[in-house]
Amino acid sequence: MRSRSLRTAVIGALATAVAFAGQLATPRAASADTDTDPLRPFTTQRPHWTACHHPELDRAGARCATIRVPLDYRKPGGRTLSLGFSRIKATDTAHRIGLMMHNSGGPGGASLDMPLLDAPAMGKELAARYDLIGMDPRGVGRSSPLRCGISGHWLRSAGYDAAGFRAQARYEADLVRGCRRAYGKDLSYLRHFTTRNTARDMDVLRTVLGEPRTSYFGVSYGTYLGAVYAKMFPGRTDRLLLDSALDPARYHVRAFRDAAAPNEELLDAWAAWAARRSGTYGLGDTPARVRATVERIARQAARTPLRVGRYTADGQQVPLVLTALLVDDRRFADAAKNIRLLHDAAAGRVVEPTEPLASALGTPDEVSDVQNSLQLALLCGDAAAPHDLSWYRRNVERSRAGAPLYGPMFNGVSPCAFWPNAPVEPPVRSGNAAPGLIVQSTGDPRTSYAGGLGLHRRMPHSRLITLRARVHGVYGLYPNRCVYGQVNDYLRTGKLPARDTVCRKDRA
Repeated sequence: MRSRSLRTAVIGALATAVAFAGQLATPRAASADTDTDPLRPFTTQRPHWTACHHPELDRAGARCATIRVPLDYRKPGGRTLSLGFSRIKATDTAHRIGLMMHNSGGPGGASLDMPLLDAPAMGKELAARYDLIGMDPRGVGRSSPLRCGISGHWLRSAGYDAAGFRAQARYEADLVRGCRRAYGKDLSYLRHFTTRNTARDMDVLRTVLGEPRTSYFGVSYGTYLGAVYAKMFPGRTDRLLLDSALDPARYHVRAFRDAAAPNEELLDAWAAWAARRSGTYGLGDTPARVRATVERIARQAARTPLRVGRYTADGQQVPLVLTALLVDDRRFADAAKNIRLLHDAAAGRVVEPTEPLASALGTPDEVSDVQNSLQLALLCGDAAAPHDLSWYRRNVERSRAGAPLYGPMFNGVSPCAFWPNAPVEPPVRSGNAAPGLIVQSTGDPRTSYAGGLGLHRRMPHSRLITLRARVHGVYGLYPNRCVYGQVNDYLRTGKLPARDTVCRKDRA
């Protein structure tokens, strides 16, 4: 699950949560007395628009504002959060279609600037017909950001032996302890940073902006958020574009496990590419030898952390670095250059990182702390995970045969195994009746193609565009005439394609 700049409850609590969700999802027009609406103080706010103080957004003519939303929608008179968002107003007012909200995925990704993707993909003429809204989800960016003091990404490999597994489990437990130090032992504040509440925030914002419905563009985890919004607020979506989708029934632990196989397949495809260029990169002259080189790098890092300039990477981190480098089949050459640097570092040579490698190795900063803090809160607040560490150990060991590099990472211990409380509400596992357009690549290494098929099955009125490529994130990120043409026809007319379609990569 991507970032752009990615189950249990007692019967009584479950019944209360379901009833409450149904109450919030009821259209406001059905209320006999809107003056008694507990959300009225929020839905009647008037945004104060200012410059965004974001160079690209300001150049695009965006304006930004902030509203307040309840921390806990069960207690709207209690504590509130700040919700920051941007708007690029429609300039073709004669043909204006309406709002389009965005989410860049993660979960935990800021989305304030995501509307900047639209004009290059939609074309200026179509983009000018929408008010393009970039809302930072609660807990990140300009929306009451969380800070647990996390110095690195929570996703780590369980390594090659019992010691590696124990080290990975300790790391996850330490992250949760950091959140407890910051927000109290019971993490009661963090319990309200959930997908359901983000969807409720979206609906408050929709109402504040005076629109009966909103269109929506979500990528990766953003597809799950969009599907949840359409489920909770039926009839309030217009165009619904879901790119690189998650199957709601497999969110979230199983969805991570599903990512091991497509990442191995992408590594194999890259290894075959690199083998044909062994004279350039020196990583091996057959796919098997290139793979062996990569696995030696990871094993060497498990023995002695690699030194790459001012960065280090141990055996738990190298698989995550490789996932960052291998995400797009158009950029195999960049991946090869950077993996060659890791190879040289593993051989003890002095190397300096390229910008992509430095980004993959990661510099702990406030932005990464906020995004990782929200990701922990949201994943663990949405759905409980197994607490039995032996369950994860068995999955790690079973994964090694088919996914030797990525299996121990995507099957490793979840930080939610150490989360101290159960979710306030159950996760949304089912689909919805909204019409929508799903875009999925066959070789998506983050949200598997099977996940896109799963969401398509659970949205019986949807259409699926399949792109035969290996990439995560298509519309606005991976230009393709076939995909873009169908998506833009849908965004222009509101009419879905007559049938599911398959697109091939554009010729270079």
